[in-house]
Amino acid sequence: MGVVSSKSELAREHRTAEAGFHRSWYPVTLARELLPGAVIGRDFLGTRVVTYRDPTGKPVVQSAWCPHLGADLSLGQIATGRLRCPYHHWSFDTEGTCANIPTGDKIPTAARIFTYPSEQAWGLVWAFNGERADFAVPRIPGAEESTIVHQAHERGRRPWDTWVAVSNGVDFQHLQTLHGLPATSMPDQLEVEAGGIEFRVESAYHLQHGRITGTNTFAQHLRIAGNDMFMLFAGAPIEPGSSSGYVVVGVPAGSDEKLPAVRAMVDRLNEEDTPVLSTMRFRRGLLTASDRHLARYFKYVEEFPCFLPPER
Repeated sequence: MGVVSSKSELAREHRTAEAGFHRSWYPVTLARELLPGAVIGRDFLGTRVVTYRDPTGKPVVQSAWCPHLGADLSLGQIATGRLRCPYHHWSFDTEGTCANIPTGDKIPTAARIFTYPSEQAWGLVWAFNGERADFAVPRIPGAEESTIVHQAHERGRRPWDTWVAVSNGVDFQHLQTLHGLPATSMPDQLEVEAGGIEFRVESAYHLQHGRITGTNTFAQHLRIAGNDMFMLFAGAPIEPGSSSGYVVVGVPAGSDEKLPAVRAMVDRLNEEDTPVLSTMRFRRGLLTASDRHLARYFKYVEEFPCFLPPER
């Protein structure tokens, strides 16, 4: 899936259906909602997944379709540590292998469900779109989970592709024009690597240290008037042109009373972005010299590898 040009939306969706979605870490659910024994289903990457915790508490994310007749496994249960289909009670282990058929029939060798690499971080359960993870789960610059107080929130369904929204992270012009923030200098360059983009802008009065991970997560450490704040914006594709959104806000440990103000700031930024992102017909249009970082980001997206999870 590349950057949208003058080609139609139908052509873009066709390319996505053939190539799959970007090989990124995507948030699937809030960690606090994934209680022991709970089974949660999510529409994800043009298909559906199920997530639950294994006996040690580690999150597991797998295809939601039973290979027997296609029942939705999110309606099933965790029984003896395995995911059990609600229809005929076939059960699957954490590797995706069918471990039991109650009738006693021989288990077909193809009786498997796809299992995504998964991690828990920043109050979210993440799944990597691939058979293995190409890079580490997203991080927030200047922060560790143990050094900040943070909260994760779900923002619901959004009518845009995740990589379009993430372009905001290096669109320094819109901070002033859309959000009315004071003009700050742009970084001289972006540090681009296989799985991310990072930049740092600092003066005597402020700090902005931002990082894009994959094509769907933007995180940053801001320091304004001596106050440090941390935020992470992430999305997960539901289907082409539609995604689910999540946000994490944080402050240094011991500054809990400042967290509501950071949440209010993030909510305001999202409320200002949403009407524009929801209605725009995105295309890579006429870029100028001030768009040089956006242009580099678009090239990064165009070259990003994709993966299409097997349908089972």
